[in-house]
Amino acid sequence: MKRNPPAFFENICKRAHELWKQLEDPELAGPWKQLFRQVQSPRHVLSELLQNADDAGARQVTVRIQEDVFLFEHDGHDFTEQEFASLCRFGFSNKRTLHTIGFRGIGFKSTFSLGESVELLTPTLAVRFEKQRFTLPIWLEEAPHCDLTRISVRIQDKKRKEDLRKNLNEWIKSPASLLFFSHIEELEIDGRTIRKQRVGEGPIAGSEIIRLVSEKTYEVLCFTSEEEPFPEEAIEEIRQERDVKDLNLPPSRVELVLGLPGKQRLYTVLPTGVEIDAPFSCNAPFLQDPGRFGIKDPSTSPTNRWLLARLGRLGGRSMVEWLANERLSLKERAKAYRLLPSKPHEDSSIEAQASAILCDALMEAIDNHPILLTTEGKLTHSETCLAPPHRAYKVWTPTHLLELFEASDKDLLSSAIIDEHRKNLAQWGFLEKLSEEDVVNQLQRVESVPKPNDFGGLLVLWSLVWQHRHQFRYNIWGHTK
Repeated sequence: MKRNPPAFFENICKRAHELWKQLEDPELAGPWKQLFRQVQSPRHVLSELLQNADDAGARQVTVRIQEDVFLFEHDGHDFTEQEFASLCRFGFSNKRTLHTIGFRGIGFKSTFSLGESVELLTPTLAVRFEKQRFTLPIWLEEAPHCDLTRISVRIQDKKRKEDLRKNLNEWIKSPASLLFFSHIEELEIDGRTIRKQRVGEGPIAGSEIIRLVSEKTYEVLCFTSEEEPFPEEAIEEIRQERDVKDLNLPPSRVELVLGLPGKQRLYTVLPTGVEIDAPFSCNAPFLQDPGRFGIKDPSTSPTNRWLLARLGRLGGRSMVEWLANERLSLKERAKAYRLLPSKPHEDSSIEAQASAILCDALMEAIDNHPILLTTEGKLTHSETCLAPPHRAYKVWTPTHLLELFEASDKDLLSSAIIDEHRKNLAQWGFLEKLSEEDVVNQLQRVESVPKPNDFGGLLVLWSLVWQHRHQFRYNIWGHTK
């Protein structure tokens, strides 16, 4: 049974014909061909198509290479007239949610990096696009009916197939990019499945615990900002990048992810090559470099500076809110310090610049908020907080620790804060740590030493004293009480 085109097909096809009469003018052909070549990379095909599928509300996506044909299927909604019209226009996008900035309307067009002819089948559409006129739809009367959205392209040569296969394997090994889609929860690649499972709410509003299941399974904590409109200087930069006068960018969100294994980096859905000195990874619609693997230098890109600063502020605000969540245990609240980075290295690399902007904005967001968690669950500042070493908590009660250091007017730092986080707090000037040597020195200064909690505490105290015995000038044991 022959398939008949929808009512809107003829008008859209006619407009595409008229457009190509203009695009094939010798004066216009050069610029658009140069732009089109910039989106031709097998590395980006899957990412671009996944973004389109996510915009269509797809939950499940299947990708495979069948002999020499690349097949992409998803269960999202069919094309509306407006969406199909944008597919058949050059340099146009009607996306309501911004995943990446890049170039407008390139998602489907990226498939031409694989071959000369691309077919699109949906419940209402059966069309083919040829690379020579890549926005001109050709109706396929004999195409079979399709309940899903299916894109297929015959891969032109072995090199492209190898590049595509490499990218598919990268997704299997590192499925983190799946975190940044709004709807897609399962991706099957050549029979191997990666899955995103929503475990539950995180410690604050806008945070979520997500389990990623692939070759390995692990849980991450995601923080998502509110959507914000781009500032004027960023819009102007993107306008110049795209060489367009009219530009209507939707508001964007940014995201932080805690718990990804390996080096932390910047993402534009796909991972970039930019590794950062931070305890979290970041996703935002960064302006990318021409190779689309890094990002534009933040020193010259107001867009990227703005996005990095937003990410830093998100990290700072999230840490403050997490620490203040009194519904959580002290141990769970203390995990908020996972968001606090160590001081980044200083050099002129893009990685160092990105890390510095993140950290500066994070510190700005923390500002004068009290962020030291005490044994009583209060939040305080350094000048009113005593921070003895961890072994001291095993020897004395909080009351006796404050008594030992003659600091009854202060609060005691929670023992739930691990040493790594104490070190970072001290680096940034939020905490004055006491060392074990300070404990030994104080033992010699006080008139009477508080009694250890129990026999286990006494053993810890003996171990501490023995380790630092060179500091003792006289026997203190006659002065215990």
